[in-house]
Amino acid sequence: MEGIKNLLLRFRQSGTLVLIGFFVIIYIAFGFVYWQQNSQQKELEDNSVKVAIIVNKPLPSMEKLQAEYNEANFSLAPVTDSDAIAILVSVAEKSGIDTNPDNNKLRIPSALGREERVGGGTYKIWSFRNVSVQGDYDSVMAFVSDLDSGLTQETMVLKRVDIRQVEVQVVSEGEGDGKGVSRIEIIATLDVDLYAKSGG
Repeated sequence: MEGIKNLLLRFRQSGTLVLIGFFVIIYIAFGFVYWQQNSQQKELEDNSVKVAIIVNKPLPSMEKLQAEYNEANFSLAPVTDSDAIAILVSVAEKSGIDTNPDNNKLRIPSALGREERVGGGTYKIWSFRNVSVQGDYDSVMAFVSDLDSGLTQETMVLKRVDIRQVEVQVVSEGEGDGKGVSRIEIIATLDVDLYAKSGG
């Protein structure tokens, strides 16, 4: 009988230890879940703030959407080869490029026209290959930037550009010896496509 009492006493001590260990494990597990929940809650709050910014942004007015639609339609209006060349010349003039044909600073070859079906419509694509523009760095970069961004004509897409420097002799008027001053100019050779509605 004494042996059974000792056994029960030992069982009670080890049971107490097992019970304490069990509670410690549960406490650690709950602490770990709580710690993880804090980071997840912070992430959820950040996402909620981002979504609230988007949701609170006012929708564009119907007039603004209509104006953008009309502008896109106008940009896609049918154009001829000479219209497309006129657009390139206007971009060059606006950029500060000398467009006088005698000075040979702007060379625009004839465009190759083709039709392409996109979505539910057929579009005319005027492809200009090896357009050459020459001038000072700022003017040439303004020309390239305008075409690349679609600033003047949204439907004009810059496909390729190669830029190189050249040394140009500039003869000053009134100099008797005919000597001039040399300066560096930039030559850009570009490929440009202009998209328009078919029918131009």
